[in-house]
Amino acid sequence: MADLRQSSGVLRILGRELRQIAARPALAFMLVPMPLLIFLVLTAVFAPGLPRDLPVAAVDLDGSTLSRQIVQMVDGASDVAVTEQVPTLSEAREALVARRVYAILMIPAEMERDLQLGQSPEVVIFSNNQFMAPGGIAARSIATSVLTFSAGVSLRLLEAQGVGPDRAMELLTPIPVQQSPLFNPSLEYIRFLLSSIIPTVMQIFICAAAVLSFSRDHHAPGGMAQLLPQSGTTTQAMIGKLLPYTVPGTLVLLLGDVLLFTFFGADFRGNVFVFFFNGLIFILTCQVLGALIALLAKDATGALGMMAVIVAPAFGFAGVSFPRFGMSEFAQAWGAIIPLTPYLELRTDQTLRGAPLEYSLPSMLWLFALLVIYTTLLWIMMRRAARPTTSAEDKA
Repeated sequence: MADLRQSSGVLRILGRELRQIAARPALAFMLVPMPLLIFLVLTAVFAPGLPRDLPVAAVDLDGSTLSRQIVQMVDGASDVAVTEQVPTLSEAREALVARRVYAILMIPAEMERDLQLGQSPEVVIFSNNQFMAPGGIAARSIATSVLTFSAGVSLRLLEAQGVGPDRAMELLTPIPVQQSPLFNPSLEYIRFLLSSIIPTVMQIFICAAAVLSFSRDHHAPGGMAQLLPQSGTTTQAMIGKLLPYTVPGTLVLLLGDVLLFTFFGADFRGNVFVFFFNGLIFILTCQVLGALIALLAKDATGALGMMAVIVAPAFGFAGVSFPRFGMSEFAQAWGAIIPLTPYLELRTDQTLRGAPLEYSLPSMLWLFALLVIYTTLLWIMMRRAARPTTSAEDKA
């Protein structure tokens, strides 16, 4: 009988919450269609995987056959395209400042003559590091093309001096270096960025939905106490209110990951059960965090603002774009209280790195600890919010 009463209490709150969602089309749209729409827009942005044909400028002060070959080799690289060839560095700088190009290749005057004399002319590359990703990619691509061309010229010069091809290669690379990029060798943004942005967007929507749900009852006449007669206990009220948002959140995250790992071919090297179980824990933690914020704020607007301050910059604290060990202690602590941080560590372990489960255990335990901590605090806050009204009714 106790189990039956408990389940009926959860179902009453669940039905009540579903009616509230149905009466608010904007809230229903935010649960499933909006996250899917944003996911599709993001996939359209990152679908190429890698930036191609980034515009760069060339300043050829030599005008020789060799300098034109360098420009052609740079233009032939897949990452960049020489869109402007200008006679002076000042004109190239103007194009860089105007953001028409991301980098500049400057070939010095009399470069061919200096090479023939055995000198080492200096080719200069300028890049717009205000835009770190495109500027860095453009500069790296230009440098690779110039170094490849330089190696070819040096090889021909050594062979012209009578040095054999094998010996010439040894002289060019006295200490061979083998570079083997791991986990994301092609540097594709699908594997690196899109896989992290999906849960980041989901965290915002999940927290916002929980904030709106709990703020609606917390700041309504009667407050949270009105839920207790319908649910029976605080735990049942909590489960009934969160469950309508747990299911669509889980399905959207699941659908996004299925598309990511099948249609876009992102790497998955982990345990399927562990991966999706931690996804569910992540969603529950975000929900409880949003509900807790709703009870801490004075009104719904303040709750949404507080949620935005805590959750919106979460991607910057998660260690994806900037390493966490290089952050200040405050930034590390701030990132640690946000569910996204341990979850992204788990995603990376289970997708790109394929790390053994024991290496992911600390992140798993910390994510679960956040769920327990936030759930406990939410339960206490709901009890405290309901106590004054309940006491008044008892006295009457």
